[in-house]
Amino acid sequence: MERKDQKVVILHGFDKPEILKVMKLLKENFQGEDLIFASTTPTSLTWKVEDLINELKQEHEEFKRMRQTRNQGGK
Repeated sequence: MERKDQKVVILHGFDKPEILKVMKLLKENFQGEDLIFASTTPTSLTWKVEDLINELKQEHEEFKRMRQTRNQGGK
């Protein structure tokens, strides 16, 4: 079975309350999807989009592993 690419949302120019609203809206409308959210930084603005998305995917997987470990009682 072919795996669909993960959906990545990169926000630029939004303040924190706006980011949280966008995240909530997208999570409600894409339930069951493994969404990756990020906002730009001065450093990320200098990266190629492909490199940035690959980095975000790696970070996302690491955070998922950390949450699973924490939920299983590990630290």
